[in-house]
Amino acid sequence: MEILVSIDIEYIVQQALKDYFTIYCRPLPKNYDLPCLLVTQTGGNDEDTIDFYSIVIDSRAETEGEANEYLRKAIGVLKKVVQEQTTEMRHIEVNSSMSWGNDPVRPDLAMCSATIELYAHLQKETINKK
Repeated sequence: MEILVSIDIEYIVQQALKDYFTIYCRPLPKNYDLPCLLVTQTGGNDEDTIDFYSIVIDSRAETEGEANEYLRKAIGVLKKVVQEQTTEMRHIEVNSSMSWGNDPVRPDLAMCSATIELYAHLQKETINKK
């Protein structure tokens, strides 16, 4: 039977950015390189053959300026990837950008976050009876 399934948006974002940035999907590994990004899906819904995803990208670095710059560049690359439509992602909207904070596990690190909405087509898959 042919079915439509949602994509793994965290993985798709990670793959889209991995050639330019150190990026992880949740959970953040115990040992990680700086600066780095963490992508987390925080919500979403579907409508017909389009899924809407809400994600947060956290940027961690030694300084606030470095975390901010790393995040802004990542958003720029993500916008370009969506524009070129080289992945399943078809539309992007940045809802909040560059909100400051400290890493909850390592308060000595600066953290900068952005909330992003992504839209993507569902994938067709074949599933066989058990």
